[in-house]
Amino acid sequence: MVFMLTPQELEARYAYDTAQLADHYEGVFTPEEVADAVKVARVHLEKQATVTDFLPLLVSRMAKEGLLARAQAEGWIAKALPEILFVSEHNSARSHMAAALTRHIAAGKVNVRCAGRHPRGGLERDVVTVLAERGIALKYPYPMPFTSSLLGAADVVVTLGVPEFCDFAGKRWINWDIPAVEGEGLEVVREVADDLERRIRVLLSEEVSIAA
Repeated sequence: MVFMLTPQELEARYAYDTAQLADHYEGVFTPEEVADAVKVARVHLEKQATVTDFLPLLVSRMAKEGLLARAQAEGWIAKALPEILFVSEHNSARSHMAAALTRHIAAGKVNVRCAGRHPRGGLERDVVTVLAERGIALKYPYPMPFTSSLLGAADVVVTLGVPEFCDFAGKRWINWDIPAVEGEGLEVVREVADDLERRIRVLLSEEVSIAA
C-alpha cells in the first residue's frame, strides 16, 4: 500500500467523516453505530487500496450507503423510489455492470444497489472500459459485500450466475444466467453488456413498472 496521506492525516479525516455521518443520521443511529459502520467499511476497503488519498471518501460513501440500507430495511427511513439489488459472486464485474446500466437507463426513477456473496479484489477493468464507451461512470467503484440490510431494503433482487443462497421470501427474486466475464476480454464484456441492457429494459417495464 502506498501512503500519500500521513497516518495522522488519515485518522483525522476518518474522525471528521464519522462525526459528519453521525450528525447526518442523528436520531436514527447512535454515534457508536455510525463508528462501527465506518470501521467495517474501512477494513473492507483497505484490503483493496493501493493509494490511500481517496480511501476516506470511499469509506464514508460505503458506510453511508450501508447505514441508509439498514434504516430503510428497518422502516426507519422511507424509500422514495423502488429499490433494485443486483447480486453476483464477487461484485467485481456483472452486478456492477448491471447496476450501472440500470441507473443509466432508469434515469433516476429507481434506486439501484449491487453486492457480492464473496466480494474480492477490484473491479474488472474491461467492465469499466465498456461502461465508459457508453458514457456511464460507476457510482461506487469497489466491490460491496452482500448484507441482510441490503436485502431488506430491496424490492426486487436480481441474482447473476449465483444460486438462491438465502431466503428471498417477500422479495421479487429473479435469476439471470449471465456468464462470468472476468478475464474474457472486451468483446465478451460488450456482448454481456448488450444482453444485460435488453434484460434491464424488460425488468424496468414489467417488474418495476417504469418505461425505459
